[in-house]
Amino acid sequence: MNWIANLLLFLLLWLGGDALYLACNHGLAPNARLQQLLRYLAASACAVAPLVLTQTSPLQPALLLVLAVAALWMVTYPLTYHLTHRKAAPDYDHQIDIAFGIYLVGWLTGAMVLLPAWGALWGILMFALAFVPMAEWVYYATYHAVIDDNGMKIVQETDYNEVIEFFHSYPLWRVLAVAAMLTLAAAACIGIPILWPVGRGATEVWRLALVTALTLFETVYLWKTRHGLFIRTGIAELFQEVRTYVANNRDYTLQQQQRLATLDVTPLHPSTAETHAHTVVLVIGESASRDYMSAFTPVDVETTPWMSELKRDERHCLLFPHAYSCDIQTVPTLERALTEYNQYDGGAFYSSCSIVDVAHSLGYRVHWYSNQGTLGAADTPITLVAETADVARWTLQRLNQEQYDESLLDFLDEVDPAQKNLVVLHLIGSHFNYENRFPAHCRQWGSPGNHDRVVNYKNTLHYTDSVLHRIFDYAHERLNLSVMLYCSDHADVPDRRRMPNFGGFLDTHIPLMCWLSEEYISRHPERTAALRKNQQSYWTNDLLYELFCGIMDIRSNRFREENSLASDSYRFTREDLTVIRGTIRIAEDTYDTYDKTST
Repeated sequence: MNWIANLLLFLLLWLGGDALYLACNHGLAPNARLQQLLRYLAASACAVAPLVLTQTSPLQPALLLVLAVAALWMVTYPLTYHLTHRKAAPDYDHQIDIAFGIYLVGWLTGAMVLLPAWGALWGILMFALAFVPMAEWVYYATYHAVIDDNGMKIVQETDYNEVIEFFHSYPLWRVLAVAAMLTLAAAACIGIPILWPVGRGATEVWRLALVTALTLFETVYLWKTRHGLFIRTGIAELFQEVRTYVANNRDYTLQQQQRLATLDVTPLHPSTAETHAHTVVLVIGESASRDYMSAFTPVDVETTPWMSELKRDERHCLLFPHAYSCDIQTVPTLERALTEYNQYDGGAFYSSCSIVDVAHSLGYRVHWYSNQGTLGAADTPITLVAETADVARWTLQRLNQEQYDESLLDFLDEVDPAQKNLVVLHLIGSHFNYENRFPAHCRQWGSPGNHDRVVNYKNTLHYTDSVLHRIFDYAHERLNLSVMLYCSDHADVPDRRRMPNFGGFLDTHIPLMCWLSEEYISRHPERTAALRKNQQSYWTNDLLYELFCGIMDIRSNRFREENSLASDSYRFTREDLTVIRGTIRIAEDTYDTYDKTST
């Protein structure tokens, strides 16, 4: 009857894992559901294979303990994250923890079937594996939230004395209760495999050889340091991200002290140095393509009504129809856009001055508000720049509040209109999955539940346009808005699946908009004239730092005047500019509407 028990175990792992995935994740794309159903099918087959091959019953104490440890991994991070963010975050997808737990069943079962006498070793290993999710539950019970980057920073940076002080801050009975729980868990994990070792059914050599091969495969698949399942679980990714961030932060901080010591910024006109209160707003978009924005390109529907209306005010509003992203990924783009590091002049991110550094040199108070992740192994450079601001906040740090881009408006109440301010707003914009990027009441086209990628992409652009409108109105009415810049990190092609490598110039066609107040125009006529002159010029957004410096109307040893669209000496043409780290020339863009016969 072992085959019945193993069949039920297979169905429990497969269907239970899929049900857990659907219950603990939010805003899933339709294809994600099928992908994970198939992933968990393969994992469940591997999990029960050692038992089926050796005709071993899963109804043994040691194997039931394996299921309990695996269940902890499958449930803990996805569920605690879901409980923390279900009311606010529009989408999240934690699939690997569940797959890791299912494969863990097969790996531990295979090892214990092959070497049942090694009970003590398997017990210690299971307690070590169980300790991590148990600690996560203790953290959740303490703070009523999933562990995040701030919590992980504390875990990694706290010393021995701080740990003792932390425990002293809690009632003794709570500390003893946690200690008792861990002691009982250790006793169970170590004692059960010793007292009740796994009893194998069949022991033919060919059966054990197949189990050995499968166990070795799962060892590599679970634990390899690159692309293994463990390293991609939620808690392991968070640990790696914070460790990378802490290491990079040391390098960036050291370099910052050196570069700021040599940074020389001089206003070209006395008005720049004056202390009159005003605000400069920089909005960094996400995945917005000017090819789908009606203010830039004729499309079948009005996707950007506010920007199209603002465009008619040619004195104050300038749209640049030939703007390109320098890369197709957020991080390599923004680490260049936000600093003097670019494709054309060399250098390195960690030794480059940023727009925040320049703003501080001019006496601005810098506010950075983001609707993207606080940090990650991927976006560490962006976080490092952001955290040099006077105020840096992320919507993910605000529990139980919806995280659509309009939530960034709430932060603007912190900006003091009596000061000189630079406000940077980082949108999540049109990041896939598109249907999760706008509230239901803001849908313009298609019905609820419509999964048409192009339709929903247009909805994201329309929603972004409305958010930009609200940001502009707030800053104009309350913060003495002087300049507003809007630029996307890169573009997206909604009717084509996103590719990790360069797949054509459509991924680089981005919007660039600049609005200038009447006061700015009167104070900086040369910069205004240069922007108008260069409105039809070609530009890549790794030159955003230079555009910002030009608009600030400065001279600096860390600013090349000829790289700035706000300069009469702007040097770049369509033939000069490149994307993807200087490897592809914009002149090769066959989608560009540039008329070669006009020159």
